[in-house]
Amino acid sequence: MADDVVRYEFSVDNAAQHLGRVNITLPVMAERNVVVKLPVWRSGRYEVLDLSKNITEFTVKNDAGEALSWEKTDKNTWLIANPDQGRLFVSYLVYANMLSYRVAHIDDSHAFLDASGVFMFAPALRHRPLIVSLQVPDHWRSRSGMASPKPHSFVADHYDQLVDSPIESGVHEFLAFDVDDRSYEIVIWGQGNHDITDLKEKITRLDAVAADLWGEFPFQRYVYMYHVGTGLRGATEHVNSTIIQSDRFQFQPLKNYFKVLATTAHEFVHTWNVKSYRPSGIAPYDYSGENYSNLFWMVEGSTSYYDDLFLMRAGIYETKDYFKQLADNIHAHLNKPGRRVSSVSMSSFDTWLNNDLHFNLNNQVSIYLEGALKTWALDQAIRAASDNKYSFDDVQRQLYQQHKNSDKGYSEADVHAILITLTGSPMTEFWQSYVTGTTALDFDALLAYYGLRRKFDKDSQNAVWFGLETQSDDTGVGIRAVHRNSPAWHAGLTAGDIILAVNGQRVSADNWSNHLAMMVVGEPVTVSYFSGNQLKTGTIHPVLNPNPEFTVEPLEKPTRQQKRVFKDWTGTSLPGA
Repeated sequence: MADDVVRYEFSVDNAAQHLGRVNITLPVMAERNVVVKLPVWRSGRYEVLDLSKNITEFTVKNDAGEALSWEKTDKNTWLIANPDQGRLFVSYLVYANMLSYRVAHIDDSHAFLDASGVFMFAPALRHRPLIVSLQVPDHWRSRSGMASPKPHSFVADHYDQLVDSPIESGVHEFLAFDVDDRSYEIVIWGQGNHDITDLKEKITRLDAVAADLWGEFPFQRYVYMYHVGTGLRGATEHVNSTIIQSDRFQFQPLKNYFKVLATTAHEFVHTWNVKSYRPSGIAPYDYSGENYSNLFWMVEGSTSYYDDLFLMRAGIYETKDYFKQLADNIHAHLNKPGRRVSSVSMSSFDTWLNNDLHFNLNNQVSIYLEGALKTWALDQAIRAASDNKYSFDDVQRQLYQQHKNSDKGYSEADVHAILITLTGSPMTEFWQSYVTGTTALDFDALLAYYGLRRKFDKDSQNAVWFGLETQSDDTGVGIRAVHRNSPAWHAGLTAGDIILAVNGQRVSADNWSNHLAMMVVGEPVTVSYFSGNQLKTGTIHPVLNPNPEFTVEPLEKPTRQQKRVFKDWTGTSLPGA
């Protein structure tokens, strides 16, 4: 069996230049031409990153140490001549400087390795067991979700397990603890204002919520990896671990810490939703190209729905904190014209396309935000149709039980079949209106179902609106995006323009809000601006803000039914009820 194992050896070649050396031993294969590949994307980030751009000094030898011929047949494929049909020894340098992409990063303090950007694989051996050995400084420690038979060494059943088990090797904080029969580990690389013991306490609470929702866990051991550094953000889920990046000062005050904890909950939920069961089209993963699905909104959006809900059910949020998140999400949705153009299903399929901010604002929706809100609406529809006997929690449970570890994934028809078992209907009308269609959600009705309402800010209701997304600019006020059919849109302004003056008065990022406060609805405003380095003048007719700020708060006299469904939904009582 040992001769069938694929062996990877990694060493830090030049930490200052972010270089690592990879040596791969491929066992004996009968093929006279062997293909090896490096993924073009990594799981959890649906974007082609062309990771082979970081590979150099590729060589291959046989058992006798003789160089073998090879050719690169496309951007991520190497074809190796194997005349002796013996073992192959592949070697190359990898440039590991993609920290913010959570692909690979090497410096004098650590080596973070996501296999997708570091370790090539032979498709013919994709399902063979493997061993990874690291040659790193003696004072470093190496952690991963993979089993580790000895220090700086890991084993995996196959390449798919390796590519979904990042490695953090270096100098870091570490804490291990158990919850029931499950083992958790926290690894923190970097200096910040975090408290690893408080993270342990919060993670323990999240475990209890997950136990209540799914009833069982797809792992015995789970590793939370945190990268803490200036300007870091984002996270990626894996089968029994996650890598979460955060600004070093994001752990205090509490309102900032909530963002870290919501991300932590999000990635934990992904351990079920996408890692244990995922839609057809991304099961199994094709590492050489885009993996298409109309259900990415259920992968990311439903998980986004649950991250805040988990914090609420875990008692980490107070109700006011959850209400604020609801208000922020609704407001962000209403402030995106693309919701009238693209359905959440269409945006799921197009998630691989990386459009600029202006086009995206007006023509697309976020599978995260929009998916979360559509999940909320579907949750409510299931509760209403079943007299609160069932909810979207039951959809998640059944997806897990019916499709966990499936090689083909689940389809829309599978989701509709589950909805029939819960409500007696496939909910086709809901699907056509809100999933494949762009029908507006009735947020007031959604909130009222749970005994809540919107309370609008009067100042925001009376504010004028141009329809601009702006940013600081050395010359004036830079335009990042213009809302479709807004006053600025009709005046001809667009992304990249720079506003210099309003009614003859010079404007800057510092006084822009003051100028807006002086404007009156219906009174034309003359705007001087640069567009393509040409000075232009236009007239904007400001209108009242169509999407004023609001808060979410309980109704004064909620019904018994509203109190009941609110508690079943959030795990706590409706405030004031």
